[in-house]
Amino acid sequence: MKWSIALMVATLLSSAAFAQQEPNSSAPTPNAAVKPPATPPAGPSVDVGAIFDKLDLNHDGKLSRDEAQAHPTVAANFASADTNGDGVISKDEFMAAFRPQQ
Repeated sequence: MKWSIALMVATLLSSAAFAQQEPNSSAPTPNAAVKPPATPPAGPSVDVGAIFDKLDLNHDGKLSRDEAQAHPTVAANFASADTNGDGVISKDEFMAAFRPQQ
């Protein structure tokens, strides 16, 4: 009787140990969603001026914090892109802050 209880406890403990192992991260999971990159890849195909124009909804030549919220990267970097600290990002500030890296 004691032997069967010990065997059952050992089986339960070994099952818990297997359940806690991390899956192999190099093996693809069949239903894993592929996440797109947070920002478009930098390169000649990225038109930073066109992105600014799309975000500038009222076409006043500057982005407010509200307009910047439409793009996660711009919103996250708003303060550093607003180099003169006036609370908006001009097109020149935008082009300097978000130009593709060479």
